[in-house]
Amino acid sequence: MKKLNDIATTIIFLVLIFGLTAATLLTPKKDFSENENRTLVTDPKFSADRLFKGEFATAYETYLADQFVLRDKWIAIKTLSEMALLKKDINGVYLADDNYLIEIHDPEDKAEPIDSEKAKKNSDRMIEFVKKCEQSLGEGHAKAMIVPTAVITLSDKLPAFATTYDQKALIGYIEGRLGNSFVNVSDTLKSHSEDYIYYKTDHHWTMAGAYYAYEQWAEEIGLTPYKMSDFDIETVKGFKGTIYSKINFAFKTDTLDIYRPKFDISYEVTYEKNDEKHDSLYELKHLETKDKYQVYLDGNHSVTRIDTDLYNGRVLLIIKDSYANAFATLAANHFETTYMVDFRYFRSSISEFIEENGVTDVLVLYNAIHFSTDNYSALFEK
Repeated sequence: MKKLNDIATTIIFLVLIFGLTAATLLTPKKDFSENENRTLVTDPKFSADRLFKGEFATAYETYLADQFVLRDKWIAIKTLSEMALLKKDINGVYLADDNYLIEIHDPEDKAEPIDSEKAKKNSDRMIEFVKKCEQSLGEGHAKAMIVPTAVITLSDKLPAFATTYDQKALIGYIEGRLGNSFVNVSDTLKSHSEDYIYYKTDHHWTMAGAYYAYEQWAEEIGLTPYKMSDFDIETVKGFKGTIYSKINFAFKTDTLDIYRPKFDISYEVTYEKNDEKHDSLYELKHLETKDKYQVYLDGNHSVTRIDTDLYNGRVLLIIKDSYANAFATLAANHFETTYMVDFRYFRSSISEFIEENGVTDVLVLYNAIHFSTDNYSALFEK
């Protein structure tokens, strides 16, 4: 009987190993994971040189992990198994209080390391750019805003002994160098930490978080910010964001808010160099997709242009990551034209862009983690 059990166990093991491997190899390959919102490895290139260096083995291992059959379901099973063991950090995510999933941002993470030297270089390039803009545009017309992520603002919700990258030191360094040209929203966000200012399944701030930052920025540049009551707020349910995708689990799904002005204003929005005009700051088609956050100004483009009927001669340039997408739907209500430039896709001279488009005001807006790891800060010097 023992021998039969051993044989049966061996057969089941072999069937699982070879069956799943065969299924993985035979299943049509996916180029993109909508759940994780990223490109998947589909064709690890083989060469003798890469083989001997160990690069091919690493690439092939990543390929198998990306293309593994029923990958999303296996990730969910792994998450539930680790939760059963009472783990509070899973695949780079803290299981925090109040149903929050919060990214860890471990500076020693081999997959996504945070290089302090790169962070300083990015900071220095950006600081010099803002100072240069202020000299040419005038005092108060060039600002930077580096936003702390949820792991800092919502630190009281983290598990005991949780650690993370020191975003406060980065923000403090930039503020020390820029002075009044830096909009430090850390305290403002912290004062609203019990409000819904970050998504529970996504790395972005919510419209409420973006609003509180917009309110502070507007006041610091001499504008009168609109109140929340100046907008009709439509709430959309069922959003599961980028952090959910890391572990395929959520305690609770998120909601997204759309702020529609009660005051009279019209918009004409263009993306890239496309001639197609849009009359809204919200692309509602994205509410039917996994990445619902793209509802804010259609996600990320090299250049986004927003024209209004204010005709006040003021032109705002926001150099940004995706945190600015929600923010810009508020800021644009004060300017004749607002440009958003994303250095990940922009390859022109930013100084020429400012001159050619009559920019009167500049804001650099990133979240602290993306800014620390950004690979395109050299464009501040072009």
